[in-house]
Amino acid sequence: MNPMRGRLRQACRRVGARIVISGLLAIGAAGVDAGRADEVRETPLSPEQELSTFQLADPRLTVELVAAEPQLDSPVAISWDADGRLFVAEMIDYPLGPIAGRIRMLEDHDHDGRYEQATVFAAGLNFPNGVLTARDGVFVTASPDLLFLQDTDDDGKADEKHVLFTGFGEGNQQLRANGLTWGLDHWIYGANGRSDGNVRRPSEGPKKAVSIRARDFRFRPDGSQFEATSGQSQFGQAGDDWGNRFLSWNTIPIRQALFEQAFLDRNPRLSAWGVRDIAESSDTGQVFPISPRPQTFNRERTDYFNALCGLTIYRGDALGADYLGNAFVGESLTNLVHRRILTGDSGTFVSRRGEHGREFLASSDSWFHPVYLTTGPDGALYIVDFYRRWVEHPAFVAEALRKGIDWRKGAGHGRIWKVSRRENTWPPRPAPRMSGESTPELVKHLASPNGWWRDTAQRLVIERGDPQAVPLLRAMIAKGRLPQARLHALYALEAQAHLDDGTLLRAMEDVEAHVRQHAVRLAASRLAASPQLREAVIRQADFPDPLVRFQVALALGELEGPDKISALVTLAELEARDPIIPIAIVGSLGRSVGGFLPQLIRKDADWRRKPTASQMRLLGQVASLACGADDSAQLAACLDLIAAERPAAVGPGDLAILTGIVQGLADRGQSLRALCEQPPTALVRRLTPLGVLIAAARAMADDHDASLPYRLVAIEVLGHLDAQSGQRLVSLLDARGAQELQSAAAAALAQADPATAQAMFASWSTMTTATRRALVSAALRSGIATAALIGAMEQEKILARELDPSARDALFAVRDPALRPRIHVLLKPDANGPSRQEVVAKFESVVKRHGDRARGAVVFEKQCLACHAVQGRGQRVGPDLSGIGTRLKETLLIDLFDPSRQVAGDYLAYTLVTRQGQVLSGLVASETANSVTLRRAEGAQDVVLREQIEELRGTGKSLMPEGLEQSLSEENVADLLEFLAQPDARLFSAPK
Repeated sequence: MNPMRGRLRQACRRVGARIVISGLLAIGAAGVDAGRADEVRETPLSPEQELSTFQLADPRLTVELVAAEPQLDSPVAISWDADGRLFVAEMIDYPLGPIAGRIRMLEDHDHDGRYEQATVFAAGLNFPNGVLTARDGVFVTASPDLLFLQDTDDDGKADEKHVLFTGFGEGNQQLRANGLTWGLDHWIYGANGRSDGNVRRPSEGPKKAVSIRARDFRFRPDGSQFEATSGQSQFGQAGDDWGNRFLSWNTIPIRQALFEQAFLDRNPRLSAWGVRDIAESSDTGQVFPISPRPQTFNRERTDYFNALCGLTIYRGDALGADYLGNAFVGESLTNLVHRRILTGDSGTFVSRRGEHGREFLASSDSWFHPVYLTTGPDGALYIVDFYRRWVEHPAFVAEALRKGIDWRKGAGHGRIWKVSRRENTWPPRPAPRMSGESTPELVKHLASPNGWWRDTAQRLVIERGDPQAVPLLRAMIAKGRLPQARLHALYALEAQAHLDDGTLLRAMEDVEAHVRQHAVRLAASRLAASPQLREAVIRQADFPDPLVRFQVALALGELEGPDKISALVTLAELEARDPIIPIAIVGSLGRSVGGFLPQLIRKDADWRRKPTASQMRLLGQVASLACGADDSAQLAACLDLIAAERPAAVGPGDLAILTGIVQGLADRGQSLRALCEQPPTALVRRLTPLGVLIAAARAMADDHDASLPYRLVAIEVLGHLDAQSGQRLVSLLDARGAQELQSAAAAALAQADPATAQAMFASWSTMTTATRRALVSAALRSGIATAALIGAMEQEKILARELDPSARDALFAVRDPALRPRIHVLLKPDANGPSRQEVVAKFESVVKRHGDRARGAVVFEKQCLACHAVQGRGQRVGPDLSGIGTRLKETLLIDLFDPSRQVAGDYLAYTLVTRQGQVLSGLVASETANSVTLRRAEGAQDVVLREQIEELRGTGKSLMPEGLEQSLSEENVADLLEFLAQPDARLFSAPK
């Protein structure tokens, strides 16, 4: 034993129950300097022993135990009330029951920083995994219910239990609604958990239920409102000081919710991101644990993100200024806490590793499972430690390997730790006693450097509703030194209906851009009625900070008229290279859409002649919005805008507008091609010049020197409008060309004539997997192309087993009575060849081989990159595979050849049938009140209005294709498995 470590440990014991360890001591812990520990222990350590296993990257920091068994059992989430009592959600019944969950209340009476008294506040709860204090009670997520518990007789136990909302999905116990978090706007936000649900009040019928499929949720603390929100978080979510919302995912450390659900709902045709992954593109996803590798029934290499959870944004003052605003997330399987540094611009963030080659906090104890993190009243970072032998859920382990494992081994344990600077731990800070404080005292707390105090003070001011707070809050906005205090004061006034226009005008001149941003946001609903606010918001359109401009773009959606158009044109010129603000611009056009494009193009002709890819995207979206309305004048105006006398006068921007016209007409059930064949009298003159644009598109599609975005938009135009370009599009399916061109040509063939439809599948055997999938997807959009696909299958040019499960399910959804019997003959079970298990068995011997990793990268790039990302390369349609090397080769073999055997709910394929008979398939990427977005290969998306949907159903199968054995030799499989065991994007070819 290290003598120095022994003396320090004895000193820690002499100071009483408190346990303190510094980063310096942790670095000297046994096993740390020798790398990862070799063996997984089968018995728990005491809290003191576990503490000695921690390694902190920053030697200025210290870890301290604040609670442990027997006061705790299986903790998964915590929340403090206004007087510093700590409420803990204990998922004692994890993983499979029987129901035994509890909420425990912990108290620190002697104020030494250690909770010595524990009271069972509520028992018998169904897997409780989220807790939040408010309104003299406690909110708890315990699917299918969201509960509100109260102790009305002050005995420390809840004597009233109300089911506030019900209908949350009861999927896997790891994947249920959780993560209750306060919002600046006085809503409580919750994480979906990946089990979805149709949520309602218990007294309401199913028709009143709100779907949260692929979305998170929020509700008012008094239970008066419940809404779906953009984004889908797995376990935990977080907000920063400025009201930005961040989401967790097991393989992605942090994502950002970008647009409010209301914005998405009022723009059903706008393909906008509700959520964005914000890791820098070069991030490999590697982690640096020091604990033993998990046992061999999983064979987890655990070198990459695997089981991230409990995300928080640090908002305290006990770690030091370097850590303020950083994101922290637990890697529960690899026994560490990972840190991200966030940098933001124009409403979006990029997250970068806080440490390189090591982690913020790591433990050599494989029983340490950090599942939840948050900032405490003392400004420290708190870590909830589930502390058991196993944290995995047996559902994610192959069935044959589940037996004989005691999944509850170690139940009865649980710890809560806190991290702070060493100089901040002595003496302990006084515990809060805010419930009895006066209103002026509460308002003063809005200026605290600790976010917990500000949040709690704002909540109490609103709950109390004391008129005395109003002048104090206004004074805080006018004179408060801390910008966060001014922001809290704004929202406290808004929640109490005391926010006047004068205060908003003052806030719109604030020196802090975040305060201006929120002033614009709060002013948005008042713009139509207030000329002063309207003028003030429009003046912000060229404000230097893009954060403010982004909010202005959103707020202008509440206005109409020439001033609005001019402001949006100004924003468009400033934000042409940013993919986020243009979406806000398009989504805010409303009835002013008709005047926007002409003014934009008159101001800068390069939008037509030399547009960037993002500019073309904006032009197309605006034209689609204009022509999607039932307004012939808008269509005429857009056609006039792109009229040209010769092909050389046509620019890529014109073609982008043309694709938008096509999409807009399709959204209202019309076809531009049909209009050209039988033009209405009022449009004859305007439709005649389309021949010039088609000729320009042909030239641009064939121009190998043209930029890829220009060729792609030209191909799209040809697919929609040029019946004579069928052979040109078929030639672009050549596997030697860029995959983007192949996929675009395949999509364009959805409108093929009978002869071209036959030719579509002629070179099937040489096509890439991505092209095949795009071609089948296109064929299902057209009766002619679907018939050609069926014919090719009957001639055995295409084997039924070569179609992925979602494509086969889509074929079964075809409505054509002439095709349905032929489809059923082709897809009957005995036509599918060997079973998936037989295919897996065929390749089992390959697992023992040593393949070539570089050759495997080539196979992966051809077969998988269209749907999967590795270290920033590829598409995130399916799971990011940067950490796939954590799986056994035997398991990977099943994933490759029997992908539907075990698939997470959010990667299940859906089939959608439109009222026009088109059959679409993909993952449900997002939903709004008026539309559904399906994501398919290469990240392509279909946004379908609900009014056009005849049927939407889950297939129960993975979107990943079956039938890879048709294009892979045993050598290919050995090489691919070798690459998957150690994925490395550097082995891919250079991006084209």
